[in-house]
Amino acid sequence: MSLKISKLSQAVVTALLVLALAGCTQWRYDLGDHLTHVNLDKLQQGMPLSEVLDIFGPPQRISASPSGYLLAWEHWQVDEDSLGIRLGALGADILSLDWGKARIRGEFLLVTFDREHHLSGSTVSEWDNLAGGGQGIQPFIGVVSMVDIDDLVRSMPQNSWGATSLQELPRALNTQSSPLSGQSGMEQRGTPASIGQKSLELR
Repeated sequence: MSLKISKLSQAVVTALLVLALAGCTQWRYDLGDHLTHVNLDKLQQGMPLSEVLDIFGPPQRISASPSGYLLAWEHWQVDEDSLGIRLGALGADILSLDWGKARIRGEFLLVTFDREHHLSGSTVSEWDNLAGGGQGIQPFIGVVSMVDIDDLVRSMPQNSWGATSLQELPRALNTQSSPLSGQSGMEQRGTPASIGQKSLELR
C-alpha cells in the first residue's frame, strides 16, 4: 500500500512541476567559420591577398585604411539558456520566476594589407566567457528577456552599406567616420555604442 502511495505522490509532484514550468529555451548560434591554428600559422609577411583568400575564404569584415585596407574573419558561438517557472494553480499565473544566461566563445582575425595587396600585419583574438545573465519576478506573464544578445547575432555591417546615408541624424552625419561604413576601420561584435566613434551617434 505504501508503495502505491509513494508512486502516486511521485506522479503528483511530477505533474505539478510540469504545470509550473513556464518555459525552458536554449538558443545556439554559430556564426562564421572556425579559425584553425593550422591556417593561422600559414600567414606570412608579404603574402599576396589571393593566397590569404585561398586559405580563409571571403572575409566577414572589410575596411579602408590610410596605408591600404583591413580584412577580418570571425567565428562566434553564442549559447543562450533561459528558464521560467509560473507560481499559480493549474497555469493561472500569479508570478513568473525567470532566469537567463548567455555564454560566448569567439575568434577574431584581423589582417592588414598595403596598397599593393600584400599582407603587412595580422593579429588574432580568442575569448570564452559569460556574456551576461539575469533573473527576475514578473506578475502574470513574463514579458522581459533576461538576456539580450541582439547585438551579438545581428548581420554583418557590409549588408547595409548602401543604406548608411539614408539613416536619420546624427547617424548619417557620422557615416564617413563610422566603423560600420567600411571606410574608417572596424569593430568587433558586442562593442558598446557608448564608446569610440559610434558614441557621436547617441542622442
